[in-house]
Amino acid sequence: MLKAFGRYSTKLSTSALGSTILYYSNSTKSTTMERAPVFFVSHGGPNLLEDKEKPGEFYSWFGKYLKKELKPKAIVIISAHWQGSGKNTVFVDTSEKPKLIYDFYGFPQRYYEQTWDHQGEPALAEKVVGLLKKAGIDAKGQEYGNDHGVWVPLKRAMTSNKDIPIVEVSTFSHEDMPMHVKMGEALAPLRDEGVVIIGSGSSVHNLRLLWSNMDKPSPQWVIDFDKDMEKAACGSTGKERNDAANQLSKHKAFRESHPTAEHLVPFHVALGAAGNDEGIKLLEDYLATIGWGSYGFGLPKDIRMPTYKNGISSSLTTSRDEL
Repeated sequence: MLKAFGRYSTKLSTSALGSTILYYSNSTKSTTMERAPVFFVSHGGPNLLEDKEKPGEFYSWFGKYLKKELKPKAIVIISAHWQGSGKNTVFVDTSEKPKLIYDFYGFPQRYYEQTWDHQGEPALAEKVVGLLKKAGIDAKGQEYGNDHGVWVPLKRAMTSNKDIPIVEVSTFSHEDMPMHVKMGEALAPLRDEGVVIIGSGSSVHNLRLLWSNMDKPSPQWVIDFDKDMEKAACGSTGKERNDAANQLSKHKAFRESHPTAEHLVPFHVALGAAGNDEGIKLLEDYLATIGWGSYGFGLPKDIRMPTYKNGISSSLTTSRDEL
Protein backbone atom coordinates (compact mmCIF):
# COMPACT_ATOMS: atom_id res chain seq x y z
CA MET A 1 0.00 0.00 0.00
CA LEU A 2 2.80 2.44 0.84
CA LYS A 3 4.47 1.72 -2.48
CA ALA A 4 1.24 2.44 -4.31
CA PHE A 5 0.75 5.67 -2.34
CA GLY A 6 4.14 6.76 -3.57
CA ARG A 7 2.79 6.64 -7.11
CA TYR A 8 -0.43 8.59 -6.58
CA SER A 9 -2.81 9.93 -3.95
CA THR A 10 -6.58 10.13 -3.80
CA LYS A 11 -6.14 13.52 -2.16
CA LEU A 12 -5.28 15.21 -5.45
CA SER A 13 -7.05 18.39 -6.45
CA THR A 14 -9.11 18.16 -9.62
CA SER A 15 -9.11 21.46 -9.68
CA ALA A 16 11.83 35.89 -31.33
CA LEU A 17 11.48 32.24 -32.65
CA GLY A 18 13.33 30.38 -35.45
CA SER A 19 11.54 28.70 -38.33
CA THR A 20 13.55 25.44 -38.37
CA ILE A 21 15.19 23.46 -35.58
CA LEU A 22 17.45 20.43 -35.52
CA TYR A 23 16.57 17.22 -33.76
CA TYR A 24 19.26 14.70 -32.88
CA SER A 25 18.73 11.03 -32.15
CA ASN A 26 20.98 9.19 -29.74
CA SER A 27 22.92 7.86 -32.68
CA THR A 28 25.48 9.94 -34.58
CA LYS A 29 22.96 10.50 -37.35
CA SER A 30 20.99 13.75 -37.28
CA THR A 31 17.53 14.43 -38.61
CA THR A 32 16.22 17.82 -39.69
CA MET A 33 12.54 18.43 -39.04
CA GLU A 34 10.58 21.45 -40.10
CA ARG A 35 8.05 21.19 -37.29
CA ALA A 36 8.39 20.63 -33.57
CA PRO A 37 6.55 17.55 -32.29
CA VAL A 38 3.48 17.44 -30.07
CA PHE A 39 3.03 15.37 -26.90
CA PHE A 40 0.27 14.22 -24.62
CA VAL A 41 1.50 13.17 -21.17
CA SER A 42 -0.16 11.72 -18.10
CA HIS A 43 1.20 13.66 -15.15
CA GLY A 44 0.24 12.31 -11.69
CA GLY A 45 0.61 14.02 -8.32
CA PRO A 46 3.65 15.77 -6.79
CA ASN A 47 5.08 12.44 -5.64
CA LEU A 48 5.91 11.90 -9.32
CA LEU A 49 8.95 14.07 -8.56
CA GLU A 50 10.46 11.09 -6.70
CA ASP A 51 9.05 8.27 -8.81
CA LYS A 52 11.62 5.82 -10.12
CA GLU A 53 9.18 3.30 -11.56
CA LYS A 54 7.79 3.28 -15.08
CA PRO A 55 6.32 6.82 -15.13
CA GLY A 56 9.55 8.17 -13.66
CA GLU A 57 11.59 6.32 -16.27
CA PHE A 58 9.50 7.91 -19.02
CA TYR A 59 10.00 11.40 -17.62
CA SER A 60 13.75 10.85 -17.30
CA TRP A 61 13.80 10.01 -21.01
CA PHE A 62 11.47 12.90 -21.84
CA GLY A 63 13.62 15.48 -20.08
CA LYS A 64 16.79 14.32 -21.81
CA TYR A 65 15.00 14.32 -25.15
CA LEU A 66 13.67 17.84 -24.62
CA LYS A 67 16.90 19.38 -23.38
CA LYS A 68 19.57 17.52 -25.31
CA GLU A 69 17.90 16.75 -28.63
CA LEU A 70 14.80 18.83 -29.31
CA LYS A 71 16.09 22.01 -27.66
CA PRO A 72 12.79 23.81 -28.38
CA LYS A 73 12.47 27.57 -28.39
CA ALA A 74 9.65 27.20 -25.86
CA ILE A 75 6.94 24.89 -24.53
CA VAL A 76 3.22 25.63 -24.66
CA ILE A 77 1.41 23.26 -22.32
CA ILE A 78 -2.32 22.76 -21.81
CA SER A 79 -3.10 21.70 -18.25
CA ALA A 80 -6.01 19.62 -16.95
CA HIS A 81 -5.95 21.73 -13.79
CA TRP A 82 -6.85 25.12 -15.28
CA GLN A 83 -10.23 25.69 -16.86
CA GLY A 84 -11.56 28.64 -18.81
CA SER A 85 -14.99 30.17 -18.33
CA GLY A 86 -18.29 30.08 -20.17
CA LYS A 87 -18.60 28.35 -23.51
CA ASN A 88 -15.72 29.91 -25.43
CA THR A 89 -13.14 31.43 -23.08
CA VAL A 90 -9.69 30.04 -22.35
CA PHE A 91 -6.87 31.59 -20.35
CA VAL A 92 -3.17 31.96 -21.14
CA ASP A 93 -0.50 32.58 -18.51
CA THR A 94 1.44 35.76 -19.25
CA SER A 95 3.80 35.56 -16.25
CA GLU A 96 7.46 36.33 -16.80
CA LYS A 97 8.37 34.13 -13.84
CA PRO A 98 5.38 31.83 -13.19
CA LYS A 99 4.75 31.06 -9.54
CA LEU A 100 4.34 27.42 -8.58
CA ILE A 101 0.75 26.61 -7.61
CA TYR A 102 0.51 23.85 -5.00
CA ASP A 103 -2.98 22.73 -6.01
CA PHE A 104 -3.00 19.46 -4.10
CA TYR A 105 -3.45 18.45 -0.49
CA GLY A 106 -2.65 15.66 1.90
CA PHE A 107 0.98 15.30 0.79
CA PRO A 108 4.18 15.62 2.85
CA GLN A 109 5.29 19.19 3.52
CA ARG A 110 8.34 18.94 1.24
CA TYR A 111 6.10 19.02 -1.82
CA TYR A 112 4.76 22.43 -0.78
CA GLU A 113 8.29 23.79 -0.51
CA GLN A 114 9.34 22.94 -4.06
CA THR A 115 10.99 25.62 -6.19
CA TRP A 116 12.07 25.60 -9.84
CA ASP A 117 14.35 27.76 -11.97
CA HIS A 118 11.95 27.95 -14.91
CA GLN A 119 10.64 31.02 -16.70
CA GLY A 120 7.66 32.20 -18.72
CA GLU A 121 7.54 34.13 -21.97
CA PRO A 122 4.99 36.98 -22.06
CA ALA A 123 5.61 37.71 -25.76
CA LEU A 124 4.87 34.11 -26.69
CA ALA A 125 1.82 34.12 -24.42
CA GLU A 126 0.44 37.11 -26.32
CA LYS A 127 1.07 35.28 -29.57
CA VAL A 128 -0.89 32.29 -28.24
CA VAL A 129 -3.75 34.64 -27.36
CA GLY A 130 -3.66 36.05 -30.88
CA LEU A 131 -3.72 32.64 -32.56
CA LEU A 132 -6.67 31.52 -30.46
CA LYS A 133 -8.60 34.71 -31.13
CA LYS A 134 -7.94 34.34 -34.85
CA ALA A 135 -9.66 30.95 -34.61
CA GLY A 136 -12.70 32.50 -32.94
CA ILE A 137 -11.75 31.49 -29.39
CA ASP A 138 -12.09 34.11 -26.66
CA ALA A 139 -8.56 33.90 -25.22
CA LYS A 140 -7.52 36.08 -22.31
CA GLY A 141 -4.07 36.53 -20.83
CA GLN A 142 -3.54 36.62 -17.08
CA GLU A 143 -0.69 36.16 -14.63
CA TYR A 144 -1.70 32.80 -13.26
CA GLY A 145 1.45 30.74 -12.68
CA ASN A 146 1.99 27.02 -13.20
CA ASP A 147 -0.25 24.46 -11.51
CA HIS A 148 0.93 20.93 -10.78
CA GLY A 149 -0.27 19.70 -14.17
CA VAL A 150 2.62 21.72 -15.58
CA TRP A 151 5.44 22.05 -13.09
CA VAL A 152 5.31 18.54 -11.61
CA PRO A 153 5.80 16.59 -14.88
CA LEU A 154 8.20 19.13 -16.37
CA LYS A 155 10.29 19.43 -13.22
CA ARG A 156 10.42 15.63 -12.98
CA ALA A 157 11.66 15.68 -16.57
CA MET A 158 13.99 18.67 -16.19
CA THR A 159 15.15 19.28 -12.62
CA SER A 160 16.75 22.50 -13.84
CA ASN A 161 15.22 24.41 -16.72
CA LYS A 162 16.66 27.88 -17.16
CA ASP A 163 16.58 27.91 -20.94
CA ILE A 164 13.19 26.68 -22.22
CA PRO A 165 10.36 29.16 -21.52
CA ILE A 166 7.00 27.66 -20.55
CA VAL A 167 3.57 29.11 -21.31
CA GLU A 168 0.59 27.42 -19.68
CA VAL A 169 -2.83 27.43 -21.34
CA SER A 170 -6.16 26.37 -19.82
CA THR A 171 -8.70 24.04 -21.32
CA PHE A 172 -12.25 25.19 -21.92
CA SER A 173 -14.56 24.97 -18.92
CA HIS A 174 -16.56 22.18 -20.57
CA GLU A 175 -16.07 18.73 -22.10
CA ASP A 176 -16.77 19.58 -25.76
CA MET A 177 -14.09 17.48 -27.46
CA PRO A 178 -14.33 18.98 -30.98
CA MET A 179 -13.82 22.45 -29.52
CA HIS A 180 -10.63 21.26 -27.82
CA VAL A 181 -9.44 19.79 -31.14
CA LYS A 182 -10.14 23.19 -32.73
CA MET A 183 -8.05 24.81 -30.01
CA GLY A 184 -5.12 22.55 -30.86
CA GLU A 185 -5.48 23.32 -34.57
CA ALA A 186 -5.27 27.03 -33.73
CA LEU A 187 -2.01 26.47 -31.83
CA ALA A 188 -0.40 24.27 -34.50
CA PRO A 189 1.46 27.12 -36.31
CA LEU A 190 3.66 27.48 -33.23
CA ARG A 191 5.28 24.18 -34.20
CA ASP A 192 6.80 25.86 -37.25
CA GLU A 193 8.57 28.27 -34.89
CA GLY A 194 10.27 25.64 -32.76
CA VAL A 195 7.62 25.50 -30.02
CA VAL A 196 6.73 22.11 -28.52
CA ILE A 197 3.04 21.74 -27.64
CA ILE A 198 2.11 19.43 -24.76
CA GLY A 199 -1.28 18.34 -23.48
CA SER A 200 -1.01 17.35 -19.81
CA GLY A 201 -3.74 15.15 -18.33
CA SER A 202 -4.26 11.42 -17.77
CA SER A 203 -5.35 8.64 -20.07
CA VAL A 204 -7.56 7.24 -17.29
CA HIS A 205 -8.32 9.28 -14.18
CA ASN A 206 -10.76 7.93 -11.61
CA LEU A 207 -9.66 8.94 -8.12
CA ARG A 208 -13.04 8.06 -6.66
CA LEU A 209 -12.42 4.33 -7.13
CA LEU A 210 -8.66 4.41 -6.66
CA TRP A 211 -8.34 3.13 -3.11
CA SER A 212 -10.99 0.46 -3.43
CA ASN A 213 -8.95 -0.98 -6.31
CA MET A 214 -5.51 -0.47 -4.83
CA ASP A 215 -3.23 -3.52 -4.66
CA LYS A 216 -5.41 -5.22 -7.27
CA PRO A 217 -5.00 -5.56 -11.04
CA SER A 218 -6.53 -2.59 -12.80
CA PRO A 219 -10.19 -3.21 -13.73
CA GLN A 220 -10.73 -4.27 -17.34
CA TRP A 221 -12.52 -1.03 -18.16
CA VAL A 222 -9.29 0.87 -17.42
CA ILE A 223 -7.40 -1.25 -19.94
CA ASP A 224 -10.22 -1.09 -22.48
CA PHE A 225 -10.45 2.70 -22.45
CA ASP A 226 -6.69 3.16 -22.57
CA LYS A 227 -6.35 0.74 -25.49
CA ASP A 228 -9.13 2.42 -27.46
CA MET A 229 -7.53 5.78 -26.75
CA GLU A 230 -4.31 4.31 -28.16
CA LYS A 231 -6.13 3.14 -31.28
CA ALA A 232 -7.45 6.66 -31.80
CA ALA A 233 -4.02 8.24 -31.26
CA CYS A 234 -1.94 5.80 -33.29
CA GLY A 235 -4.33 4.16 -35.75
CA SER A 236 -4.95 7.12 -38.04
CA THR A 237 -4.13 10.80 -38.53
CA GLY A 238 -5.87 14.08 -39.29
CA LYS A 239 -9.67 14.28 -39.42
CA GLU A 240 -10.10 10.51 -39.12
CA ARG A 241 -8.10 10.48 -35.89
CA ASN A 242 -9.89 13.53 -34.52
CA ASP A 243 -13.27 11.94 -35.24
CA ALA A 244 -12.20 8.74 -33.47
CA ALA A 245 -10.99 10.69 -30.44
CA ASN A 246 -14.21 12.68 -30.30
CA GLN A 247 -16.10 9.38 -30.08
CA LEU A 248 -14.39 8.62 -26.76
CA SER A 249 -17.23 10.51 -25.09
CA LYS A 250 -19.47 7.60 -26.18
CA HIS A 251 -17.12 4.86 -25.01
CA LYS A 252 -18.78 2.34 -22.71
CA ALA A 253 -16.07 3.00 -20.08
CA PHE A 254 -15.90 6.78 -20.55
CA ARG A 255 -17.53 7.81 -17.28
CA GLU A 256 -15.77 5.15 -15.26
CA SER A 257 -12.46 6.26 -16.79
CA HIS A 258 -13.19 9.98 -16.52
CA PRO A 259 -15.94 10.95 -14.06
CA THR A 260 -15.14 14.46 -15.28
CA ALA A 261 -13.18 14.94 -18.50
CA GLU A 262 -10.69 17.67 -17.64
CA HIS A 263 -7.83 15.14 -17.70
CA LEU A 264 -8.86 13.82 -21.12
CA VAL A 265 -9.46 16.96 -23.19
CA PRO A 266 -5.77 18.03 -23.25
CA PHE A 267 -5.39 14.89 -25.40
CA HIS A 268 -7.81 16.40 -27.91
CA VAL A 269 -5.86 19.67 -27.95
CA ALA A 270 -2.70 17.69 -28.68
CA LEU A 271 -4.40 15.83 -31.53
CA GLY A 272 -5.61 19.08 -33.06
CA ALA A 273 -2.07 20.45 -32.97
CA ALA A 274 -0.66 17.19 -34.35
CA GLY A 275 -2.65 17.37 -37.59
CA ASN A 276 -1.58 14.69 -40.04
CA ASP A 277 1.50 13.61 -38.07
CA GLU A 278 1.79 10.00 -36.93
CA GLY A 279 1.23 9.23 -33.27
CA ILE A 280 3.17 6.74 -31.18
CA LYS A 281 2.63 5.56 -27.63
CA LEU A 282 5.59 6.37 -25.41
CA LEU A 283 4.33 5.11 -22.07
CA GLU A 284 1.79 2.51 -21.00
CA ASP A 285 1.28 1.87 -17.31
CA TYR A 286 -1.59 1.44 -14.89
CA LEU A 287 -2.15 1.91 -11.18
CA ALA A 288 -5.57 0.69 -10.08
CA THR A 289 -7.94 3.18 -11.76
CA ILE A 290 -5.22 5.49 -13.11
CA GLY A 291 -3.78 5.23 -16.62
CA TRP A 292 -0.43 6.74 -17.55
CA GLY A 293 -0.75 6.56 -21.35
CA SER A 294 1.50 9.15 -23.01
CA TYR A 295 2.08 9.89 -26.70
CA GLY A 296 4.29 11.71 -29.17
CA PHE A 297 3.21 13.03 -32.58
CA GLY A 298 5.49 13.99 -35.44
CA LEU A 299 8.57 12.36 -33.95
CA PRO A 300 11.51 11.53 -36.25
CA LYS A 301 11.60 8.02 -37.67
CA ASP A 302 15.06 7.35 -36.26
CA ILE A 303 14.24 8.37 -32.70
CA ARG A 304 15.45 6.00 -29.99
CA MET A 305 12.42 5.24 -27.85
CA PRO A 306 12.30 5.03 -24.05
CA THR A 307 12.67 1.58 -22.57
CA TYR A 308 11.55 0.32 -19.19
CA LYS A 309 12.76 -2.28 -16.74
CA ASN A 310 9.62 -4.33 -17.32
CA GLY A 311 9.54 -3.92 -21.10
CA ILE A 312 8.83 -1.55 -23.96
CA SER A 313 5.89 0.80 -23.50
CA SER A 314 3.60 -0.47 -26.26
CA SER A 315 3.36 -3.04 -29.01
CA LEU A 316 3.06 -0.11 -31.39
CA THR A 317 6.60 0.99 -30.55
CA THR A 318 8.41 -2.29 -31.15
CA SER A 319 9.48 -1.24 -34.63
CA ARG A 320 11.39 1.69 -33.17
CA ASP A 321 14.98 1.51 -31.96
CA GLU A 322 15.27 1.02 -28.23
CA LEU A 323 17.18 3.44 -26.03
